[in-house]
Amino acid sequence: MTSDLEKVISTDRLETYRVAVGFDGERALRLYAWNMKVSAAFLPLLSSAEICLRNLIVARLTEVYGPDWWQSQAFLSLLGSKGKGIVKRAEGVLAQRRTAPESGRMTAELSFGFWENMLLPKYQHDLWTPLALRFPDLPSSLTQDDMYRLCGTVRELRNRISHHEPIFRRNISRDYANCLELIAWLSPAKANWVKPHCDVMRLLRQKP
Repeated sequence: MTSDLEKVISTDRLETYRVAVGFDGERALRLYAWNMKVSAAFLPLLSSAEICLRNLIVARLTEVYGPDWWQSQAFLSLLGSKGKGIVKRAEGVLAQRRTAPESGRMTAELSFGFWENMLLPKYQHDLWTPLALRFPDLPSSLTQDDMYRLCGTVRELRNRISHHEPIFRRNISRDYANCLELIAWLSPAKANWVKPHCDVMRLLRQKP
């Protein structure tokens, strides 16, 4: 059984788990299965964080640049050549699908990293001043840079999970708290709503 699974999971991927459990093949598979379960349990938190972030940012972009914000020359100029290229590629993907670009589709096509980068200092004057007005639920002691750093932390976790990497050695409870904290900064109502739907801490207690 173990050898058959190893062929399709790969020896290199399982080695991390083997080392962690003292080279016991069956225990390694149990840990691998647990890693899958707890990774999946993060998805409600990660999707909530990303959707909250991008929707709040798009609301601001629409306010400043209009409903077709991705076509605004002022916005594209503010992004610079790299950011403009990302937006144009997203628009091109929709065109290849023969799907008309509109705000919702463009929002979904752009990555978490793109939305995270909209919190860089270069956008503060044009978009986020005053910060308290743009993110009214953000604690007053926190800054735009605090938001940017926590978004990066959550995005890094998201990327590990989306690439099916091991997370069992991470501080899972801290990852859980970081996700909930970011969501609460963006929308306390969403944080309160999503928390009962998350099994991360229950699964953490079941770690093999």
